[in-house]
Amino acid sequence: MIEDVSLLQIERIVSRALPGTRIRDVAPLGTRSLLVTASDRQFVLRLPAGVDRWAGEALQTEALALRTLQAEIDLPLPSVLGETPAVGDDPPALALSYLSGTPLSEIITAIDEESRFAIGQALAMVMARVHSYQAPYYGPLQPDALPTPTTQSPVPGADITYLQQRVALAASAAVDQNLMTTEQRDWLMRRLAEWLTTTARPACLVHGDLHPRRLIVRRRERDWRLVGVVGWGFAQTWRPGWDHATLQINFADPDYFGLRVGYGTTYNDTTDRRYDQVREFAILPYRIIILLERDAVELALHIATGLDAVQSPPIVATPDENGANSYE
Repeated sequence: MIEDVSLLQIERIVSRALPGTRIRDVAPLGTRSLLVTASDRQFVLRLPAGVDRWAGEALQTEALALRTLQAEIDLPLPSVLGETPAVGDDPPALALSYLSGTPLSEIITAIDEESRFAIGQALAMVMARVHSYQAPYYGPLQPDALPTPTTQSPVPGADITYLQQRVALAASAAVDQNLMTTEQRDWLMRRLAEWLTTTARPACLVHGDLHPRRLIVRRRERDWRLVGVVGWGFAQTWRPGWDHATLQINFADPDYFGLRVGYGTTYNDTTDRRYDQVREFAILPYRIIILLERDAVELALHIATGLDAVQSPPIVATPDENGANSYE
């Protein structure tokens, strides 16, 4: 993407997003990002990355997610400096503050185990704050109804309905690609219907695709610290289990074991709601969806076959008509 944008286009884009800015240098920073050095600062220019079925257009989604969290000034998140729509041949773009550091995926082998655990702890605290932002709907972020830290009343069973919708669509796509039979699809839907239990919680903001390359770290004296959580183009409103499951899959390499432990233990300390914690019975449904959506159908079916071997989910009380619920 960035190789298709000329320096003249970049200058025009920056002049619209950040009027008066004088560019001194431009360097690639990933497949759709540029590190722009201006006369007074450095910033990141993000270019389009396509549309996700469940999160929407990546550039708009990223802007909405970061604006939702703009009051969280002590979290290691980039801030939105400006944005511009497409004009003529110039693509739309988003200008973000630059968080200086190294993607975790590029430096993990040089980081000691204690620091890996501490990075996992720090990430858990960040995500617990992100998940505290609630919304009355599931799916793409809506500009006129962004998640807020204000408590929302959940719609009973809405979490299960949304989850089943995603499983049904992913399974049907697998059938169309001859990766799954119709009998397997129908069995999977019945199996989940028998096993799922509502969280009785409202939808919340999730990052959508936690990945080692989206964690920015920097060395401070003798250890390494988390200085940035970036890549919010897959943000949406769902349940914390989605972020937990993506982390468990994307950080499955043994090098990230300490980080996973630090994340799980620290996140679980932030809440006594078992369906929000990093527990296998709570994240398994999301793990199945991820695998289906990534065409790993055989593994998804294998996990579904073994659901009874997992600690059975307890019955969670749904709220009454007034939204009261004493079983959180």
